[in-house]
Amino acid sequence: MATDTAQKGGRTRRGEDRRREILQAARSVFAAKGYERASMAEIAAQVGVVEGAIYKHFASKRELLFEATRAVYEPVIAATRRELQGISGTRNRLRFVIWRQLQSFVEQPGLCRLIIQEIRLHDDYPGSVIQQLNRDMSSLVLAILEQASAAGELRAGVRPTLVRDAIFGGVEHLAWKVLVGRGTIDVDGQSDTLTDLILRGVDAGPDEQPSSALELAQLRAQVDRLEGLIAELDGRPDAKPPASGRKVPR
Repeated sequence: MATDTAQKGGRTRRGEDRRREILQAARSVFAAKGYERASMAEIAAQVGVVEGAIYKHFASKRELLFEATRAVYEPVIAATRRELQGISGTRNRLRFVIWRQLQSFVEQPGLCRLIIQEIRLHDDYPGSVIQQLNRDMSSLVLAILEQASAAGELRAGVRPTLVRDAIFGGVEHLAWKVLVGRGTIDVDGQSDTLTDLILRGVDAGPDEQPSSALELAQLRAQVDRLEGLIAELDGRPDAKPPASGRKVPR
């Protein structure tokens, strides 16, 4: 009985190891050739098995693409969420998530290209595990922005969801030349630039005060002008009193 259990455990481990090998080979082939030009036979050859062996673990080439992508993307999100717990301040937290995204494009351009071009644009993306992972990543940014909005750090009327979309759109735009193989990017510098651009565009700056503060400032300005006029009248011997016949009170 113990021997049977050990044998089953050994087969399970071998099966898990084989699955990991297939996923690793699939990522390599998909990233290098794209989904359409990649073949299951080539993936099987890299693992050292016949093509039919892959279908013992994955029902289709499309399923293999999604699972190979998830195997890399999921740990990135988990690490980002974990590291955010030790970072304080809206700017620092936003800058970190932007940096992480840009760094992923530099480290895994083939994988990111697969997500954007081979997964996100297709009919099987809605409701897929990759869509959920994208939502998980974007929710990290949205949570930061909603906290900032609640604390009064964002300009009134600016929707956190709009700022989130601007951030991810900016990241993809900056990283596009990496995806098409036309160069690299300064991840640290671009992270700072994009973070500052976003925050300076939506922060509640010193020139945007609550209405009560604006009204008080306007009242004080009027008082200053009146006091100046009184001082001018007091200093002129030919100055006429106000029409009421009474001197303007101070």
